[in-house]
Amino acid sequence: MKIVVAGYLAPFPVAGYFWHIVSYALGFRALGHDVWFLDDSGDDPHGWDIEGNRPDPECRAGIAFMEREMRAVGLEGRWVFRHMPSGRHAGLDAETTASLLAEADVFVNVSCTTEMRPEYARIPHRLAIDTDPVFTQIRVADGELAQVAEGHTRLYTFGRPPLPAQRHEWVPTRQPVATEYWPDAGPAPRAAPFVTLGTWRAEFPAEWEGVRYGGRDRSFSEYLDLPARTGARLGVAIGGRDDDVAGAVLRDHGWEVEGAARLSVNTDIYRSFIAASAGEFGVAKHAYVAPRSGWFSERTCCFLASGRPAVVQETGFSDWLPTGEGLLSFSTPAEAADALAQVASDWERHAVAARALAAEHFDAASVCAEILEAAV
Repeated sequence: MKIVVAGYLAPFPVAGYFWHIVSYALGFRALGHDVWFLDDSGDDPHGWDIEGNRPDPECRAGIAFMEREMRAVGLEGRWVFRHMPSGRHAGLDAETTASLLAEADVFVNVSCTTEMRPEYARIPHRLAIDTDPVFTQIRVADGELAQVAEGHTRLYTFGRPPLPAQRHEWVPTRQPVATEYWPDAGPAPRAAPFVTLGTWRAEFPAEWEGVRYGGRDRSFSEYLDLPARTGARLGVAIGGRDDDVAGAVLRDHGWEVEGAARLSVNTDIYRSFIAASAGEFGVAKHAYVAPRSGWFSERTCCFLASGRPAVVQETGFSDWLPTGEGLLSFSTPAEAADALAQVASDWERHAVAARALAAEHFDAASVCAEILEAAV
């Protein structure tokens, strides 16, 4: 089949997000399909030059990023960036893109970020991948993202239904990991910290039936004292709104803090950040935790594939994913401290288990095969 994987990348060119999206293309390719990648800027793109730390409305920095990163995974000549306000195309030209879309069998809309234009809507199988459960369902129910449900033939989610505000059938799925591009990183450096990275506040705080769902900031408050409680080195790389304010609070409580953007400028830097850690210590968004959504992080998958154990906040994922070796969950500060101590006491065993768990449960070809089986 001819499959077009769509995602929002050139306006936000960071390695973590690249692997979140492109792993789908690599998974479908591993199954033997004819795979292409499409990035639609939207009608009003807000591009950002990560390295230059400045606005980039024409997304030129993002295009250079895509050229480099797509070549590294063998997708050169198989991607297009459509800058919709100007009609400019990068990668494939406009004529080739039109032919591709006319012939495509499947359109995979990762994170539901691509507007369903007429040329996409003509593709027979249109699959939405919701990677932000609870927020997405509320925005669909409120009408803000009504086109997601209306424009796709199958809806998938990183959550585990039923979810708040759910009004449509959402099929559970999980992040694919192209493990051939995420090799075991080997032994951790001596006294390496447990780290994570991500945004601090939710981009779209949401309310449903009197409950207001928030971001990581709401979940993190009860874990602020964990460095003092455990004596462990714990680090956070944060970005987005209020990152300076959040960074000051975290530093005051003993966390090692740095900016997330510079750690995701390219894949080499992103891999090195993960490899330099003892593993991930992750706190999830309040919206994932409060309703026990079952969400699991695509970022955590990269840690696991790299042979880095993950100690992450419970969202309900232990209902469908084995925990205890390589992956440990927690719901309280005491459980978090105990999990960190368990990993530190036998790091090598947990590192081996982490890699094995990624290969067994997040292999890109297996995840993508399940998606197609439920859709086509």
